Amino acid sequence: MKKSNLLVLVFLLVTFGCSENSKNLIEVQLSLESIISEDFLRNPSQMKATGNGKMVIIDEFGIHAFIKVLDQDWKVLHSLGKLGEGPDEFSSYPSLSIGDDGQVYVFDGFRNKLFNLELEEGILLQEQFLIPESDIVEEIIAVSETEYVFQPGGYQTLFTKMAREVRGPKSSFSLSVKNAHFQGLDNTRKLTFSSNYLTKKPSEERYAAVFNYYDELLITDGKQTKFHETLFGDLLYDADQTNIAFTAIASTDQNIYAVYYGKNVNELENPTECRLLIFDWKGKLQENIILDHPLNFITIDEANGVLYGFNPMNEDNPIYKLKLE
Repeated sequence: MKKSNLLVLVFLLVTFGCSENSKNLIEVQLSLESIISEDFLRNPSQMKATGNGKMVIIDEFGIHAFIKVLDQDWKVLHSLGKLGEGPDEFSSYPSLSIGDDGQVYVFDGFRNKLFNLELEEGILLQEQFLIPESDIVEEIIAVSETEYVFQPGGYQTLFTKMAREVRGPKSSFSLSVKNAHFQGLDNTRKLTFSSNYLTKKPSEERYAAVFNYYDELLITDGKQTKFHETLFGDLLYDADQTNIAFTAIASTDQNIYAVYYGKNVNELENPTECRLLIFDWKGKLQENIILDHPLNFITIDEANGVLYGFNPMNEDNPIYKLKLE
């Protein structure tokens, strides 16, 4: 395991296009630790920090199996899951989610199968996730004692809630085209809401979303929008080119963490930095941190106050660690 220090700069007196998010920040220096994981990872695509100090990683092309459970010392406790047609096999590489009780769930999106991952035994138990295989479910966002919350296919619905174990009515939170943020300059609908990054507040019915193509933050209680603002105001959707705004989101009970680029895709062929924007749950910007290494995925170990992130395009497969103050 190799380690190196990277510098993280927080700008002083940062001014944003949206006055509600403007805030003067004291300049600080933080150390971002790079954990080189080439000894046991081949191509990590997703990971989740659990409440008991363990880490679960989806390691595409991993040796023997692609779901890995690790302890706090980054030692592999369990390796399981492989592609195939068997009961514990997957049709594609799965995604991960954490339930309200801290339980880890593994989702096979092509078959709409959801599994409960028992961390101590390293076994998968299939859930009664009663969604037809013909329905498109992008990702499981949250699991509570009574319901599942998931992102459906398409771009007009932010998320859908469904009761657990009973095939009953579903409720959805839609993205309204009447909202000026999702209209073009000629008052027509924007072309796409592609790649919505969504997170749920662990202890409360509250969700935050950022967008791959739009420079905006949305917070809702699942019934109505509580906050929706353009953050910088200088990244507009353009049908003739692709602008990349956000690439990842995670949250704790206190804060929302989002990875922001704010550049045209042609400028991101070899990115050397990104921003970590930290908001409270009222949408107020707390910190604007310039990271000198690009990240495309993040997770929060809230118990230990650590953010982990990685970039799947990095062939060395490092996982980066940031101690949150």
